[in-house]
Amino acid sequence: MVLGAVAAVGGVFALQALDVRDGLLQAKAKLGTLTEAYKNGDAAQMQALGAEVLALTTQADETVQGPLWDAASVLPVVGVNVAAVKNATEATHIIVRDALPAGIELLSVMSPDKLKVEGGGINLAPFQDAQVVIPDIKTVLSEAQSKISAINRDELLPVVDDAVGQLVTVVDEAAPMLDLAEEMLPVVLRMAGSEGPRNYLVLFQNNAEIRATGGNAATSAVIHADHGKIEKVEDESVEAFKNAGYNGWLQSDLPEATLALYEHDFDLYAQNFSRTPDFPTTAHMFSQLWEQTNGTPLDGVISIDPVALSYMLAATGPVPLEDGSEINSENAVKLLLSDSYERFGTDGEAADAYFSDVASRVFEKISSGSWSPTVMIEELTRSMDEDRLYAWFPREDENALASEFGIDGALSPDNTASTQVGIYLNNASYSKLEYYLSTSITVACDAAARTVTTSLTMNSAVPGYDLSEYTLAWRNPSEGLDRTTMILDTLSVAPPGSTITQVDPVDGDIARWNRDGVEKGHPLASRTMLIGMGESKTVSFTAALPAGDLGPLEIRYSPTVTQTPVAIDDSCSALFPAAD
Repeated sequence: MVLGAVAAVGGVFALQALDVRDGLLQAKAKLGTLTEAYKNGDAAQMQALGAEVLALTTQADETVQGPLWDAASVLPVVGVNVAAVKNATEATHIIVRDALPAGIELLSVMSPDKLKVEGGGINLAPFQDAQVVIPDIKTVLSEAQSKISAINRDELLPVVDDAVGQLVTVVDEAAPMLDLAEEMLPVVLRMAGSEGPRNYLVLFQNNAEIRATGGNAATSAVIHADHGKIEKVEDESVEAFKNAGYNGWLQSDLPEATLALYEHDFDLYAQNFSRTPDFPTTAHMFSQLWEQTNGTPLDGVISIDPVALSYMLAATGPVPLEDGSEINSENAVKLLLSDSYERFGTDGEAADAYFSDVASRVFEKISSGSWSPTVMIEELTRSMDEDRLYAWFPREDENALASEFGIDGALSPDNTASTQVGIYLNNASYSKLEYYLSTSITVACDAAARTVTTSLTMNSAVPGYDLSEYTLAWRNPSEGLDRTTMILDTLSVAPPGSTITQVDPVDGDIARWNRDGVEKGHPLASRTMLIGMGESKTVSFTAALPAGDLGPLEIRYSPTVTQTPVAIDDSCSALFPAAD
């Protein structure tokens, strides 16, 4: 009889455990559908889902509070697993009960249709409300974390440990994200003009005429942000700024040692400001030009290339143009970097009018907010990962945001956070030939010698001579070169404190153009390479690393029209820790 009673009790407990498991799995599944409801802007469905999830976790929590669970928790072997399930269920219920309602309320007011501002921009009110809610959600997570931190996972069965581990991961990942949001949200709101209007310069770097951080940056737009409303500025201030850039009126304050690393017109014309691999230097030059032209400082400089623009168009959808055609994610790069030059040739006025129409219409589409925020974030993240998006802000706390997301484009001051090595490219043929350029990078190390060797392979796919005068190289005839030959200034940049011990080829293809020096503490070697039609060439450099600990290896390069594969040899693992 006793054994029968024990068996009966055990059977009841097993059924309860199954009910708890099923309830939590159903809750997890329903939470997964919240994203779709948010995308559809269905606040009623989000509220209904929240209520259903709360009912499921409430029932599960009430079950694990029963006497059977307390008794089972002290049994040998199985007790620790029962206690773990109980604690995890309680933690889940705390999060759902105390944090989910506020989260759903925020999602409801942050639906795409409610974030739009008439005329273009973002409604800041929901984000301002989030500042009040985030501390409460953090408190709830802390309470949940105290429940699961008491679990000794070493003694758990694999199936229980897996479930507990999923909850631990959610809480551990959410906490720093909330910390970052609490810290950065006020900064982002100010950047959007919550405390007064802001003016930002947006650069469009043209990869067809490649520069260190992307390409020729002569095309730009000034964006005005005021309490979330975003407008493109088109007035005499912008016209004066652009004329100053075209005519070489910048009074640069860059040190002579930096200027000597580049061709003489580096600081003269706006299209050359992006020759440096240090984006803050480029941004400073543009900001300085604006201030000298208009007497007021810029609030930031943002840079994208046409490939990044094509990613954004994947989120916005196609944009109709004045001539009846459209620009979309599939044709944007070819349209802007090849077709337009073949279409207009040397008719600069017609080309300028075309580019202006494209820029205005694309900006209007993006600023309208008529696109999915989640898709746009995915596409912007892709651009960040490929070094196609950079940003610089003069205010320290705002620039910290750019650094946090890895889009500051700065040459690192030391090797603590990362050990930067890279090879960058600058067009020196005055052409648009790099539309046909592809590159790849390999990195190898010698741990015993404490050296790292970085190699960049460049391939030309220029199709022939039947290209517009604007595409073909203007400088080449003066050097006795075919107009289809790319002249590329390769910049080998070593980590701070290191020494460049070897460059291959030693003098490049035009030895008299060699330049060596230091920029922002990074040793730099400039060698000119000639890449003819169908040719492939490689330039390499070896750096002897400084003594002491090194941060993870960070490989940097100029983004081209295509992707740049990077292969790091296993030999480097002995010198550099793995990146997080």
